[in-house]
Amino acid sequence: MSCALYRLPAGARDMQAPHLEDELYMVLEGRARLRVDGQEQEVGPGMVLFVGATTEHSFFDITEDLTLMAMFGPSGGMR
Repeated sequence: MSCALYRLPAGARDMQAPHLEDELYMVLEGRARLRVDGQEQEVGPGMVLFVGATTEHSFFDITEDLTLMAMFGPSGGMR
């Protein structure tokens, strides 16, 4: 498992491509919307978000500087 801080300033464009690993985001601060495989939801501080491996996803409509802890692990759970 690995993790990193991911920051997107208000108004930024998220240029992510699908990852080969499952991903878990914890929203530390900021507000935006997240699109995962065509489904959209509002995100804000304290939320935990799951994105499965190879799934299209991106943050958009970033209204407040967004700081996320992104945690990556092997797809399909522990190996």
